Amino acid sequence: MQSSLTPETPTEARSLVLFAVIRAASKYAYQGRYTGKPVAMRVTFLENSEYPFHLENGNRYRREDLTFYVQGLGGKLIKLR
Repeated sequence: MQSSLTPETPTEARSLVLFAVIRAASKYAYQGRYTGKPVAMRVTFLENSEYPFHLENGNRYRREDLTFYVQGLGGKLIKLR
């Protein structure tokens, strides 16, 4: 018998993931390109600083340098406004 508190699917499978693309107008745009095209990178950490957004490339960025997306339950990236 399964407990009512135990989910049938893993929590990770039902969560949303924050991604960011470095804007073309940013002086850091070259850091977010692969074969010349922009790449969405997962936001791995947030902190209270001038460059609060840590991306999976190991670098930190300001909000104005990034365009944000959330990965929905089906895996599709949805742009945040």
